[in-house]
Amino acid sequence: MIRRNFALALLICAVLLGGCGGLGGEPEIAATADPRPAAVAPGWRPDIALGARIFAERCVDCHGVAGDGMGELVIAGSVERPLDLTERALVMEKSPLGFYEIVTQGRIEKLMPPWEQALSEAERWAATMYSYTLAYDVELLARGERVWREGCGDCELPSLIPPIYSDVEYAAKLNREFFASALPASRAQAAAAYARMRSLAPGPEGGSQTARAASSDIRGRLLHGTAGGVVPADSVVRLRYGNDGMGYRLEETTVADDGAFQFDDVPLSRDFDYALGAVYEGRLFSQRVFPWREAPPTVTIFATAHDPEVVSVRRIDLTIEPATLADLGQGLLVSQTIAYRNRSDRLFTSGRGFDDGREASLLIQFPLGARLVSGDANGRYIVIEGMERLPDSVIDTLPLPPGDGHEVILDYWLPYAGALQFEQAFNNPMDAAVTIRLAADLRVESDRLRRTAADPAVAGYVQYGGDLRMQSAPALKFGLSGDPYATSRYDRLVVTSETLPALLLAAVALAGALLGGFGLFKRRKDHSGGEIESLAGELARLEEDHDQGRINHDLYHRRRRELRAKLARLMERRDE
Repeated sequence: MIRRNFALALLICAVLLGGCGGLGGEPEIAATADPRPAAVAPGWRPDIALGARIFAERCVDCHGVAGDGMGELVIAGSVERPLDLTERALVMEKSPLGFYEIVTQGRIEKLMPPWEQALSEAERWAATMYSYTLAYDVELLARGERVWREGCGDCELPSLIPPIYSDVEYAAKLNREFFASALPASRAQAAAAYARMRSLAPGPEGGSQTARAASSDIRGRLLHGTAGGVVPADSVVRLRYGNDGMGYRLEETTVADDGAFQFDDVPLSRDFDYALGAVYEGRLFSQRVFPWREAPPTVTIFATAHDPEVVSVRRIDLTIEPATLADLGQGLLVSQTIAYRNRSDRLFTSGRGFDDGREASLLIQFPLGARLVSGDANGRYIVIEGMERLPDSVIDTLPLPPGDGHEVILDYWLPYAGALQFEQAFNNPMDAAVTIRLAADLRVESDRLRRTAADPAVAGYVQYGGDLRMQSAPALKFGLSGDPYATSRYDRLVVTSETLPALLLAAVALAGALLGGFGLFKRRKDHSGGEIESLAGELARLEEDHDQGRINHDLYHRRRRELRAKLARLMERRDE
């Protein structure tokens, strides 16, 4: 709708300009013609404080905390570096409307997803204008304020700057209409930036009221999330802020009787990370915070539970891909996600610790004969392998907070010779929805798992599903048969230690592909297009889960990085 209104506005403007000419024959923008889109009404004023929060939560992995395009995925080489939003000369030539259309529609060739489904129009405009104004700094805005004061002291600042105008274009307009074309371009652009910032965040002091302020108080509350639990008197809350380049600072304060706490005059910078933490019963409970949020942050502490019966398996997703391992021969590559639910209002851990300070929370056993190929997740998993007559296993060392936000993601290898009895035991009760995705040349044999409809956009794969509820000896069991190597589909798929990671990414991408997406992209007929679409859908679901509080913050960021890295690899494969 915005683009349609925009086109209409341009048509009206063109008609108005057609009958106007300056003394030199050059057209002049009529002062009475306002070419802004109809959707941008006089009351339009994006909330760039909200935009700062959205940017910090959703954009920094690629765009970087400072907006310079040096996010973690860029540094890791997973995605191409995006536009440096702090490069003023580049940004000021572009219009906020152009930024908004990119935020809305995405740029899939640059691995930027569309946000039309995940964010409202107001949220997209908030993120747009925050991104656009990252090129501004205190010096620029101060210079712009001086230009207004010295060149047009009696002029009233514009209350609205239509996003159709870039800063360069609006500076030229201001120069004509307010400063009699007497300003050099750099001073006019400083005036435009100052006027735009004041229009977004007006106030007695002028300028932005977001994270660009020099400092701010951070007020919050320490809560106890376990029924009957009480926040201990004189509990201490710590605030840690800074970055790797400049170092970190630690401050602490004691909570009031009602759990309230406050940190005064905290320096605010878009380059900083901020985290709050409190120690309770010898365990640190932490929460990343965004000081520019309107809602005060909370840190929640929990009592601890050790009974494994409070934790159940709620979802199991399997993707099974035939391949040939160079040193082991033909087999199956399995990508598995196991989602757990902590049904209590306590933090679950087994109560057993290791010498290095890590704690055991969950034991995950593989089917007999399986070999782990996905590593220890940067020290999260302790791998147990090579035990005689026992399956390889991993121990998860992350405690489980209450709720559904805990997942274990593993990739392993299974030897296969035409048939297999898959059996995986679990140490926790099972009340799980099971989904198995596999090549069409393979068949699942089970009384409890039925073939279901698969995504038609991904040819050559089938899907099985069902619900497993077990109170004793919980296990996932099914037969597997079929010969995928009877066709030419896999006769050249030979995996080595160098190529195995890429195949794992493709297998996990397939898991998302067959689940379907949120309609963020148009359907494609080729195999890789369907997988790309599905990964985008997974990202959208992840964002929704995080927004609704269904997944904890650390797990959200880790899973988001994994999905975006997989999307990057898949795009590379498609373009080869």
